[in-house]
Amino acid sequence: MKKLTQILIVTVLSSFGFTSCVKPGCTDEKATNYSAEAKEDDGTCTYRGDITFWCLPAVSEMLYDMGHTRLRFELEGEILDSVDTEFFFAPSGECNAPGVKTIAMNELPYEYRYYKYRVKGSGFATIWEDFIRLDANDCLDIQLKFE
Repeated sequence: MKKLTQILIVTVLSSFGFTSCVKPGCTDEKATNYSAEAKEDDGTCTYRGDITFWCLPAVSEMLYDMGHTRLRFELEGEILDSVDTEFFFAPSGECNAPGVKTIAMNELPYEYRYYKYRVKGSGFATIWEDFIRLDANDCLDIQLKFE
């Protein structure tokens, strides 16, 4: 009986030891909450991406001349940020550069996400709108221009 109890105790402790080694967490290195200690993905990974809106100086001048002194940036129906038109121009869409509007999208639940964006001018009139795909760890640049 003593031998059976010892075997039972060893078996229980061994199985507990093996299951406690499996640490749940985010195992995707591209995620903002990646855990090197995690051995089993528990579905909690979150990602980050940036969207940069920009235009050339001529477009900024045209907007201002049309009476759009302020631009508002909307994603999925929610206005997230705005900028004065007279200061909104750049030679390229480099993320966080002067003259661009970069919107950080934190805690994306997947490695990419589709969004509908709108850029609104005075009177909240929609000037530009489109669908975009934002990938994790990317800075997607959107050049605003008149065709």
